[in-house]
Amino acid sequence: MIGQSTAHQLTDRIRQASDIMDVVSAYVTLRRAGRNFKGLCPFHNEKTPSFNVAPDKQTFKCFGCGAGGDVFKFVQLREGVDFLEARAILANRAGINLEERSSGNEREGSSKLDLERVNQWASRWFRSQLLSQQGKAARDYIDARNISAESSEQFAIGFAPGGWTVLTAAARQADIPQPLLLATGLAKPREDGSLYDAFRDRLIFPIVDAMGRTVGFGGRTLVNDDAKYLNSPQSALFDKSRCLYGLATAKDAFRESRNAILVEGYIDCIMAQQHGFTHAVATLGTALTVEHIRLLSRYVDSVTLVFDSDEAGQRAADSSLPLFLTERMDVRLTNVPEGKDPADFLISAGPEAFNAVLTSALGALEFKWKQVVQRCHGPASPLDRRRAVEEFLNLIVRSTDLGAFDPIQRGLILNQVGKLLGVPADEVNRQLRLLARRPSPSASVGPAAPSVKRQAAMSRDDGSAAMTDLLGVLLNEPQFYEEIASEFDPEISADVQLRQIAHAVREMTCDEHCEKSLAALLGRFESVDIAARIMDLQAAGLCRGNYEATLRGAVARLRQIKEHNQLAHITAGLRGKAIPVESAGTSNDADSAADDDRSARLAVTEVARRVSHFAAHKHLATPLTAGAGFQTPPSAE
Repeated sequence: MIGQSTAHQLTDRIRQASDIMDVVSAYVTLRRAGRNFKGLCPFHNEKTPSFNVAPDKQTFKCFGCGAGGDVFKFVQLREGVDFLEARAILANRAGINLEERSSGNEREGSSKLDLERVNQWASRWFRSQLLSQQGKAARDYIDARNISAESSEQFAIGFAPGGWTVLTAAARQADIPQPLLLATGLAKPREDGSLYDAFRDRLIFPIVDAMGRTVGFGGRTLVNDDAKYLNSPQSALFDKSRCLYGLATAKDAFRESRNAILVEGYIDCIMAQQHGFTHAVATLGTALTVEHIRLLSRYVDSVTLVFDSDEAGQRAADSSLPLFLTERMDVRLTNVPEGKDPADFLISAGPEAFNAVLTSALGALEFKWKQVVQRCHGPASPLDRRRAVEEFLNLIVRSTDLGAFDPIQRGLILNQVGKLLGVPADEVNRQLRLLARRPSPSASVGPAAPSVKRQAAMSRDDGSAAMTDLLGVLLNEPQFYEEIASEFDPEISADVQLRQIAHAVREMTCDEHCEKSLAALLGRFESVDIAARIMDLQAAGLCRGNYEATLRGAVARLRQIKEHNQLAHITAGLRGKAIPVESAGTSNDADSAADDDRSARLAVTEVARRVSHFAAHKHLATPLTAGAGFQTPPSAE
C-alpha cells in the first residue's frame, strides 16, 4: 500500500506534469483577461464567461456556479469521476505509471481509464487489420471515397474483419478481461456466456474526444447489411448525444476561426478537413442535441450547419430548429445542391464551391421560411402565401415555447419573423398566441432562472469566522504564518471543512520540504467541495486585502475566544469545588480551601479583565508581495 507521503509525492508529480491550461483548453476556449484566462464554464450553461484559470497558481474558479480547484478537481467535475480516477487519467495522459494502487481504494466495475485503455488497444488492432492483407477491400473503399492516406492515418481509420470472434480472440491473447469488452461494446454476449464481435465487415472510425481519448467507435458496413452505420453503445466513457466526430483535430482550428462547420457523417467531416476546412466536425449518426450546441459554445461563437440535400437532411434541419431558437448562439444553416452529401460535393465541385455554400448560409428562421416557400412552389396568390405563413408559424409553435423566453429574446424573434413574412411583429405575436391557444404572456419580466451558484456552507460561530479570515490571508500570503503560529489553532473552529483546511495549511507550512503552493494544497484533498471552499476562501481574502489589519482582528478574536473558554473552565471548576460549611472538615482544610477559592476568584477577575481589555496584537511588519499567492516565501538573508 502506498504511504501517505509517497502518495502526496506521486500526486505532486502528476500535477506538475499536467499544466492546467493544457487540460482545460481541451474543453474550453480560453481568452486572456489580465494575468488570467477566461472562458465559458463547462459545468453549467452560461452566455457570459465567468470561468477563470490562473496559470501562475494552476487553479480554476467559476464565479457563476462556484466550482473551483486544481487540475485534479477539474477532471473530477468534467468527467464525473472520483479523485483516484482523475489522478489515473492525468497520469496516463502524462505517461506516468501508477505501479501500485491501494487495495482499499479499488472499486467494483470498470473505470473510465480501463475503458479508454481497451479502446486504445482496439483502435490499434483495427488499424493493423486495415493494413493487413485481409483489409484490401476496406482500403479499396477508402480509395474509392477519395480519402487520402494522410487523412486515413490522421483519423486512425481501421477495419473490423468479417469473422464472429476475430477481435475477441485477439483480446484474449492480450489478456483483456471479457467484462471490459462488454463494457466498451466491442463484444456482445451469447446465451451460453461466450462473446462475439460487435463490429464485423466494417470500416472503423475511432471517436476521439477533446482530451485525445478514444471513447468509442463508428462502423460503416462494407457488405449488404441493413444497419449501414453502427456506433458503440453508451458507456461511462461514451455518449453519442454529447460527442462530436473530429473534435480532437478541429479544436485548434476553432481558436482561429471562432466558427465550427457541422456536418452529418464521418466521411463528410474527414473530407472537409482534408480539403482545408479543419474546423469541421460531425454528429455521430444521431439528431443534433442541445448538448452538441453547448459543447461547441465552449470553443466557438458561431456554427454553420451543412445538411444533405436529400429528404433526411431536410428532416434534420426541421428537428434542429428548436435548438437554434432556445440557444443564444449564432447558428446558420445551408445545404449542398444537386442531391449530394458534403463529401461528394467537395470531390465533384471542389473547396471553392463548398466555401460558396458556406457563405450562402442563412439564419435558422430564414432558412426554414425559404424551405416552406419552396415546398409551396413559390406561392404567388394571396391564398397560397397565407398557407405558407400558417405552415411556418405552426412550425415555430411546434418547435419551441416562446412564452418561456425573456421579453427581449422573444421580441427579437418576433421582429425577425415579422421581417421575413412582411407583417408587423404584433400581428405575428397575435397569430402565434392563437395557434398555441394560450393567453398572452405577461409583459413583465418573468422569474429569473434558478441560480446555480453554489451556496458555501459557512459556519457562523466566532471561531470559524476568525479562522475564515486567517485562511483568507494565508492562502494568499503564507509568509504571515510565522507571525500568528502560536495563535493558529484549527480546532477553534466548529466547521469541519475549515478545520481540515487549517490542519493541511499548518502541516504544509511547517514542513520545510513541502511545496508551498495553492495547487499543492488542493492536491491534498479528494473532495471537490473542499477544493471549491479553498478557492472561495482564497478569492475572498484576495478581494478583501488589507492583510495585516485582517490578521490583527482575527487574532484578537481568537484570543478573546480562548479567554472566554478559560473563564468558563475556571467558573465550572469553582462550582465543582464549593465546600459546604457543615462538611468543611478541619479548620486547616477549610483555610486551605478558602485560599484556593480566593486564588481561583482572583484568576477569574484577571481573565475577565483581559477579556474586556485584551492587548493588541503586535504589529505585523512582514512586507507584502502583491499577488504572490500561496507560494514559498523568499528566504531571509
